[in-house]
Amino acid sequence: MNSLVIILVINIVIMIAIILSVYTFFSKQAKSINFSTSVKKNILVLGGYVIILFVSIVMNFLIPEEKLMEVENKGGNQEGFLLYENLMNKEEVGEKYLESFDVYPLKEKELVIRNSEGFAEYNVLFQKTEELQEEIEVQFYKGQFEINEFDFSDELPIPSIRFTNNIIEVENAPYFEKNIGFMTPEFPFTQFNRERWEEQGSSSASRSPIIYIKIPKDVDVIWNKESIFVDEVK
Repeated sequence: MNSLVIILVINIVIMIAIILSVYTFFSKQAKSINFSTSVKKNILVLGGYVIILFVSIVMNFLIPEEKLMEVENKGGNQEGFLLYENLMNKEEVGEKYLESFDVYPLKEKELVIRNSEGFAEYNVLFQKTEELQEEIEVQFYKGQFEINEFDFSDELPIPSIRFTNNIIEVENAPYFEKNIGFMTPEFPFTQFNRERWEEQGSSSASRSPIIYIKIPKDVDVIWNKESIFVDEVK
């Protein structure tokens, strides 16, 4: 029996105890006191409210376990979200973030980077190196996307890259939206403790994909500074 089931059982036991206590109390009082109509209505409302809470817990308990996820505080993916900084500092990065690696011939001393339409929704880094001659290396690192510390990076669509005549043309990835719904097992009881509903809200963090280009030392890089963010790794 895992912790989730134990919590649900405890909640049900507590709720049954509350219902029995309320019923016993009002049963004894009803025999000795002539309630007014308004008081009787309040008792009915209270009884209905208690029943709703009880039904909510029972429904939560009956949901198949495989449809529930226990949220564990594992901390954010710091390595993934520091990928840009690590690349700028020429530090080692995990291969799991590398989406593709390509080598293209370069016949001119000029490399042009273009975005096919609108503002680029990615970052471009380039590094000049003496190890390359008449070719370039293009490494594509996928973006990072988390909701409530669940990593959905693998579901992100990626930009497409084309290379022709010393021109790298990039097309933004299709629009992507991810919504998740969740609840805590003790939801009916949050109104009775210090936990506020805002603390059960969702949070997200994202980082744009990165195109990392290595070029020969004597090659110039040209791009539209108004639509593409490009930085040199030195």
